[in-house]
Amino acid sequence: MKEKYKYLTKNVLIFAVSSFGTKFLSFLLVPFYTSVLTTAEYGIADIITTTATLMMYICTVNIADAVLRFAIERKKDQSEILVFGIRVLFIGSLVAILFLTITAQLRIADWPLMYYIFIFLYFWSTALYQIMTSYLRALDKVMEVAVAGIISTAAMIAGNIIFLLVIKIGIYGYLISMVIGPLIASIYCIAKAKVKGRDYIKSVCSTAVQKEMLQYCAPLIFNNIALWINAFLDKYFVTAICGVEANGIYAVASKIPTILSTFYTVFSQAWTLSAIREFDVEDSDGFFGKTYKIYNAAITMVCSVIILFNVPLARILYAKDFFEAWNYSSVLLISIMFNAMTAFLGSIFSAVKDSKVIASTTVVSAVCNIVLNALLIPKFGVLGAAIATVASYMVMWALRLGYAKKYIKMSVSLVKDCIVYVLLIAQVALEHTADHGYIGQVVIVIAIIVIYRKYVGAILGQLLQKVKAKMSRG
Repeated sequence: MKEKYKYLTKNVLIFAVSSFGTKFLSFLLVPFYTSVLTTAEYGIADIITTTATLMMYICTVNIADAVLRFAIERKKDQSEILVFGIRVLFIGSLVAILFLTITAQLRIADWPLMYYIFIFLYFWSTALYQIMTSYLRALDKVMEVAVAGIISTAAMIAGNIIFLLVIKIGIYGYLISMVIGPLIASIYCIAKAKVKGRDYIKSVCSTAVQKEMLQYCAPLIFNNIALWINAFLDKYFVTAICGVEANGIYAVASKIPTILSTFYTVFSQAWTLSAIREFDVEDSDGFFGKTYKIYNAAITMVCSVIILFNVPLARILYAKDFFEAWNYSSVLLISIMFNAMTAFLGSIFSAVKDSKVIASTTVVSAVCNIVLNALLIPKFGVLGAAIATVASYMVMWALRLGYAKKYIKMSVSLVKDCIVYVLLIAQVALEHTADHGYIGQVVIVIAIIVIYRKYVGAILGQLLQKVKAKMSRG
């Protein structure tokens, strides 16, 4: 099992170097955005990128997921699998152009033509980036994927500085930056993929492989649409019911939770590769079960600590009217925590190629999200949207945990975990009291650490071993 953890740890560290650097830089830009853009401008930009994300799920039929899964499995057909993925993207692009043209002509939204153009550009550049990074991950070129992430963020930040601070073109400058980041990173990935130019034109994988890839992707369309509903539909509800300014505040509220999402994204990228390589239905060496417990403990403790510092961070990051976003950040942190656990469990279904379970559990969760948004937002406003998001991810986590037992005999500490989840909800409630309940919050943070002390020791022990090993080599 040491080799399994060695492979997982190596990938986690590589993705961490990339993600923490890029996310930290993006995090520092939040005060810049909130001071340069109005709440309405930020709300519109958020709707544009959100719409483009939905189109990416539908128009590309999630081909990036199939590129990763099948390129890992079929060593001889890897370049052909990538080329098929690119061709699917180009076909999907034509569909996207047709849809946006019709939408613009019908004037469903009273937007200038440039907004529709930016929807397409963000859709295309992000979809290409996902396909290329999925392919590099399948080739085990994890370092190259990490570098691509750094390039994407660096280009985006440079664009923001030039277009927002120097040229000062407002929302258009922000949108241009969001497009050029993944586009430049994709060019780097294409160079590192080392697929010959003529292969993109002539190479093609067998009809049987294409069919199998599309069969794997098809249920993931519903899955990703449902994920989009969980993550983004509430923004349309908020915009319609509370106004575009309120959506701008709600969009900014997700910035502090990105600290936690960075942790789980880093791990999830590395874990997916390990889960596919090391899947064992009996979990005979406890690799899956032990990893789940340590991961759950780490994510939960980090979540609790961030909630403790939520208001002080908001005072630093959120300028002007954006400050009230702190009310929703801590609630969204809990939704990120449950999303992190569902992602871990989803990797099990990816390993056994059962994308139908991934889709069905997410669809049920999305239905809950829609119903709760309709019920809670008119009554509680933006806070209702945040609560609906938490509840929907909680449902998805519970369903996937139940289904996972059919595929693998994985040991979990369900009672202990649920006690900690209740403590986190209590911590958020304390935060919303008059003095933010800091004393009570600190007590809860300590209580969670005590409950998970066994895993804290395991994590610290691993870190100390690595430090000692490096010192001895030095």
